[in-house]
Formats: sequence, C-alpha cells, structure tokens
Amino acid sequence: MLRSFPSVDVAVIGAGPYGLSLAAHLRARGVEHRIFGDPMGSWKHSMPPGMLLKSYPWATSLSDPESEFTLKSFCTERALPYHDELMPLPLSRFIDYGEAFQKRYVPSVESKILMALEPSAGCFRATFDDGETVHARRVVVAVGLHPFKRLPQKAAHLPVDVCSHSGEYGSLEPLDGKEIIVVGSGSSASDLAALLYERGVSVSLVVRRPQLDFADRPRVRTLFEHTAAPMSGIGHGWTLATCAKYPQLIRLLSKDLRVRLANIRALGPLGGAFMKDRVIGRVPVWLGSTFQSVETRDGKVLLDVMDTSGARQSMRADHVIFATGYKIDVGRLAFLNPSLLRQMRLVEGAPHLSAHYETSVPGLHFIGPAAANSFGPVCRFVYGTYHPARHLARYLSAVRERLQPEPRARSLDRAVLP
Repeated sequence: MLRSFPSVDVAVIGAGPYGLSLAAHLRARGVEHRIFGDPMGSWKHSMPPGMLLKSYPWATSLSDPESEFTLKSFCTERALPYHDELMPLPLSRFIDYGEAFQKRYVPSVESKILMALEPSAGCFRATFDDGETVHARRVVVAVGLHPFKRLPQKAAHLPVDVCSHSGEYGSLEPLDGKEIIVVGSGSSASDLAALLYERGVSVSLVVRRPQLDFADRPRVRTLFEHTAAPMSGIGHGWTLATCAKYPQLIRLLSKDLRVRLANIRALGPLGGAFMKDRVIGRVPVWLGSTFQSVETRDGKVLLDVMDTSGARQSMRADHVIFATGYKIDVGRLAFLNPSLLRQMRLVEGAPHLSAHYETSVPGLHFIGPAAANSFGPVCRFVYGTYHPARHLARYLSAVRERLQPEPRARSLDRAVLP
C-alpha cells in the first residue's frame, strides 16, 4: 500500500524577517503555504542581549501587505521611545516587534527543523525533525546567515570549549570569569567586546586593520549632503541608494559586478555608531595585528599575531571568539540533497537566481542573504524584505492560478439542444 504524505503548494523554510514577510504576503494572496522555523530564532539565540542594531530604525521593518505594521507603528502602539534615525534600536525591541508581526500576520508558523530536502516526482519532499514528511510544489529557502558562519581554517582544529564564532552567542553568561580574545573588526566584534567588558569580563580585541572604524553617529543632514550622498535603507551614497531601491536591476549586471556590489566596501567591516564610545578607551584593542596561528596549551588558548612591522607576539586567554563574518555556501546546508546541489548553478557559492528568486532547480527559490550575489547588498538587510516578499508572492499567486484546472462543465451545459 502506498503511503501518502501531506502536500502543499509552497513551503517556506525559515521564520526570520524574510520568511515571515513572504508568508504574510502569501497569506494575503490566498496562496496555500506552510512556513517552518523558530520565529526570529537566530535573532533570539545567536545574538547577544544588549546588542544594538546598526541599521536605521526606519529601515528595519518587516514587509506586510499594506505596509502598515512598521517598527514605528509597533513602538507607537506600545508607547516605546522611537526615532527614525537619532535613536539606536535595541536587539530586544526588534525581536519583540518581529514576534508581534508573526502573531499578527503569520500565526501558523510551525517550529520544526528541516532535516532533508530532496526531489520527488516533480516536486520536493521535505523531512522534518519530528518525522513529518511534506511534499511541496515549490520551496523557498529563507534561512538567513546562521548556517554560513566563517571560521578561519587555521582555527578549525580547536575544540569548542576554547574557540567559537561570534554567531554562536545568545547569552554571554558562559564567558563570565574567563579571559577572552575577540578577533575581528566589524560590528559583531565591537559589540561582543563592549558587552563582555560591561559584564566585567577580561576581554581584548584583535583587529587586522590599522584602525577600528565605526559608522558615523546619526545627525540632521543638510540639503547638499542629501543631494551629494542620498540616504537609503542600507547607507549613504548613490551606489547604495540604487542597490537599495532597484534590486531587480542589479540582477541584470555582470556576475563580477554583482558580487562586488554584494560585498561593497562601504558596508564594512564597520562598528555600529552607538558602540564607539563603549569600545574606544575601554576595551584593549590590538590594531594592525594579523592572526597567524592558534593552539591550545595547558587548558589555555595561545593566539599568535603579527603586527605591521612583522613582529610576532603570542596572546594567551581562556577562549577566543572569531567575529570573522559569514560566507554564503549552499553546500553547507546539510538538508539539501546532493542531487539538488549538483543541479544548482552557483555564483561564488551562492545560488544563481532568476528574476523570481528561482535557482536553476525549477521550483526551488532562495531569499535573504543567499540572494545577495544575484540581487545586491540590500538582501543582507531587513530593509531588503520588501522586494522578494511582494514580488515572489505575486509570482507564486500567478503560477497557482495558471495551474488551477478549469471548472468542469455541468451536464446541462453539455446537452445538445434539439
């Protein structure tokens, strides 16, 4: 006897800002779908409490069908302090907003983990951690950055009790009472260093660059400044403004130019504007120090660094945290069946996407940071939820309507009149 499995038109994998935004639009259009994941899970479990978001509050809203439930409206409803630019956005407030968005627009999220995704008779078979198997005509992967943590190869051999990636924290309590070295120069590095210092943890920050850069503190800008370098949801300047507003045009550029834009220097590494005073003059910072090697000895970790003159020094600590960013590589998605990976055309490890965010595997779509090499740097930001949520929901709705069979004619309509 053949075993039957539940089927659905669209399965959305991931319940962060991109997955929730898409599901909100699919629901509004009546597209049959299921969404799987822990709502705002990476934000809750992989970012430390007390962190401040680097993006402007006005550019940190999820996308709902009527564009009405913005972060600003959420704060207004709850009488919370808010300013479009001049006030930092705490991580905890953004998580609260995301969860409120989910409850309002995506009440049917299923907190399951996808274990395997494989082709099956013209559709996809998805198997989850609770044993359920679901067949879906289309799958949209919106897993964010967490699966793509980049750890230096020279540190890959270290045990987890002495070495970790910045994306593995949530609570910093396990680091209390330890000597910590943070390696990196971006916002994750400076945020962690500041938060650890404020907990009374002995922490040092090792930075390869000759200086530690931070975003400019927000201020009221002149008309000339707005004209010369217009503001966008991902930063200042005409290039970033174009990338933020026209991701569909970025996709038409050459591969090399798209990849350069996805990793544009203007976006970092750069610490958050409101974190500068919490780091400089407080946390010991080793500038111009390049990580050479690392090993363990007598229960401690020894980090070998080289300065700009070529001199080397060994630093000793209980634990080293590498805030060394992320690199999209879909081969690291353990749930993807090898046959799907073999069929997938890639751009520097990321999927090459059509105008409908579709990979070279028909019916398999990616949105969020994994789409940046096709649609530009806006995909790295919450601000980027707007375009894929609206465009893909509209497209999937149209596909569904084309596939729906026409209603059968009634017997009376088929009768032949005398």
